[in-house]
Amino acid sequence: MQADNLHKRLAMPLYLPAMLLGTPAQASLVLLPLYVLQLGGSPSAAAAVIGMRALGMLTMDVPAGMLATKFGDKTVMLAAIAAIALSHLAFGLCGQIWLLYVIAFFYGAGGSSFLLGRMSYITDTLPAAERGRVIAMIAGSMRASALVGPALGALIAQRFGYDAAFYTGALLAFSSWFCVSKFAVFEVVQQDYVPWSMVKRIASDHRGVFVTAGTAAVLFMLLRSARTVLVPLIGSQLSLDTQTIGLVVSISAAVDMAMFYPAGLMMDKLGRRATAIPSSILFTFALSLLSLTTNFNSLLAVAIFLGFANGLSAGIVMTLGTDLAPPKQRAGFLGLWRLLTDIGTSAGPMVVGAVTVVAPLSVAALAVSGIGAVGCIVIYRYVEETLIKS
Repeated sequence: MQADNLHKRLAMPLYLPAMLLGTPAQASLVLLPLYVLQLGGSPSAAAAVIGMRALGMLTMDVPAGMLATKFGDKTVMLAAIAAIALSHLAFGLCGQIWLLYVIAFFYGAGGSSFLLGRMSYITDTLPAAERGRVIAMIAGSMRASALVGPALGALIAQRFGYDAAFYTGALLAFSSWFCVSKFAVFEVVQQDYVPWSMVKRIASDHRGVFVTAGTAAVLFMLLRSARTVLVPLIGSQLSLDTQTIGLVVSISAAVDMAMFYPAGLMMDKLGRRATAIPSSILFTFALSLLSLTTNFNSLLAVAIFLGFANGLSAGIVMTLGTDLAPPKQRAGFLGLWRLLTDIGTSAGPMVVGAVTVVAPLSVAALAVSGIGAVGCIVIYRYVEETLIKS
């Protein structure tokens, strides 16, 4: 009953906005590249638009933490949502590729600022013993968005045009702004303002945490992003058609979704290491098996295995960040934490791409698995339990 009340209380300020923002965000990963191609751009230009979005996130990670300490979590979250909504609106109005790059960068900066503000808000309002379940629920919302967003966006774009799909995204984002503005109760927590000169000090003061838990966070995100690239690429190498590959990815995502809430319960009841250690081991083993797939059945089996591993790790990176953040330097710390996780997310596809220049995809899968093995050692030996039960 207590858990039901917790989730009911957070449905409007956290869970619904996560879906309203996540659905168009996931749709844009499909729509933006296709829109660039429709405008006459090359495949490399289409990929560059997504790259500019990632660059915007990386660029804004640390400044967002500085802004949160100066103006507060609520101001940063609402400004970020407004930036995201305006970006969707601008995508619909834009007909030039070079402008799409600028808008995508702006979009990524807004997305990074919102995620930072949300992490800070969760740390402010929830005790450690509840964060695992709440963050896992948000992670589940993101996974649901990944299932709904691309299909819905593609359907709208096909029937009514790309501009209609982007305008729909803007409407959903503005709706999330209303939810956060009306239902999120922000406590005033005094934090030290973080100017640029303080960023280095925060990194130095907490270098032990960033070297150990931060490295684990980077490697977790690297494994996740590499998985999303490797599965469809290996499916294509096995001569599977697009629909079949999509089926494999969808089944894997369904398994992933089924695990997010049990993972949150485990984190809050048994500790963060209870999911971090087994999920990292399973991830590493599954990626090594990916190199051995030879047909649809074997690819599906490994994809399901990867979905289970990813679901078991749901929310672990964000939960560790909120647990470890010092109260008076919380936003500045979380800005650096976000920077590390975004580096990991960007590194996964880069590692796969770099290896495939000189070796087949099976070797790329083994290379990522090897990196995962290093992550397992770091997590087991150097990442301490962060759950403190009252």
